Amino acid sequence: MRSFGPAVAGMVLILVLVVANASSWLVGLVSLVVIGLLLVFRHWHSSQQDDAVAAYVRDSTEEIQKWQERLRCLHAETRQNASALLQLSDGVIVLTKDFSVLLINPSAVRLLGLKKRDALLGRCFTELVRVPQLLASIRSAVREQQPQEFTVELHDQGVMRPLRVRVDLIDTGEEPNLQLSLRDETETRRVEDMRREFIANVSHELKTPLAAIKGYAETVELAVQDDPDAALHFMQQIMSQCLRLERLVHEMMQLARAQAGPANLHLSSVSLSEIVSDAIRTYEPVAAANGLDLIQEVPSGEAKIIADREATLTIANNLIGNALRYTPSGGEIRVSIVEQTDQWALVVEDTGVGIPYSEQQRIFERFYRGSRNEESSTSGTGLGLAIVKHLTQAQQGDVSVTSTPGEGSRFCVCLPAVQASKELNRV
Repeated sequence: MRSFGPAVAGMVLILVLVVANASSWLVGLVSLVVIGLLLVFRHWHSSQQDDAVAAYVRDSTEEIQKWQERLRCLHAETRQNASALLQLSDGVIVLTKDFSVLLINPSAVRLLGLKKRDALLGRCFTELVRVPQLLASIRSAVREQQPQEFTVELHDQGVMRPLRVRVDLIDTGEEPNLQLSLRDETETRRVEDMRREFIANVSHELKTPLAAIKGYAETVELAVQDDPDAALHFMQQIMSQCLRLERLVHEMMQLARAQAGPANLHLSSVSLSEIVSDAIRTYEPVAAANGLDLIQEVPSGEAKIIADREATLTIANNLIGNALRYTPSGGEIRVSIVEQTDQWALVVEDTGVGIPYSEQQRIFERFYRGSRNEESSTSGTGLGLAIVKHLTQAQQGDVSVTSTPGEGSRFCVCLPAVQASKELNRV
């Protein structure tokens, strides 16, 4: 109504002038003034409305931009969570109260041996997985309103897979959902079995020489006066067993150092040729005493590698010593250095008893002794090749073996060359 106020006032003024018999020119003038004022007022009022509309549009636009930013952040967070769920190594499943599948990630599909992840959504979990213990624990979690944690064993294509399962209730504000977390315990059990086997092997390896030392010591005590020659023989046996213990402890320390990885190594540019020559000089008298030919094939250059010198010398010593141990008299051990792409390879070949194919994948295990030990006159601790493997891996290298029973074996250790390492650092 305020917009009509000036118009009404103008009309009243014109009527007053007409009633008062004012001159026509005055009435016309006043009319023009009134019309002008009306136009001005209308323009001003329109501007006010436009400013109000503009302000409203501006405020609305800013609010829309804020909500768009919030929505963008929400979408980004959702994508990150979805990506993390897809990449998670543990299986995750979310079920409704009637056990319908709301969510299942690829790891859960793999661990349960299911197929076609997208086709699983909405289906009843009890129809997909028929494991009595698993289904009973899910129902128990719903009935008792308490989390459940247990281990089940699933058989997938002839392979037994132990799974650690946890069932939790998810409060959604209405009916609670269920979340199943699945973890593959295969590697954990393997490590635990290796730990138990290692302890058992160490106990056995220590027990044998200690029992021999104890027996020889008791015999020496009785024979020292009546039979000095026998007492001397037993003392020599005690010394032999002490040396065996010392060698076992030393190799166990080497293995522990190797398994610690690069942390205990001092990597630098070293000459593989010099290291191999040092190892050859150490074992030449042993080879000569056993009637074996120890042949060295080293290139004229230094064959520079990035490695720990002592660790690499240990690798060479163990490989050469191993070849000497399992090669009968009259045989040959050939030690060579071969250049490869970005690597130098230390190759130790022998004409010994060889290794059956079924054992070639296990000879790098700790304390493993294959059938060829029965054909050898001496027996090692079973740690030498395990030390070679771990020291090689700690220096970013790899080790391999090829062998034919009765014809010999070929061990190859590849370590990164200096030039390759420099180019890698520049990249």
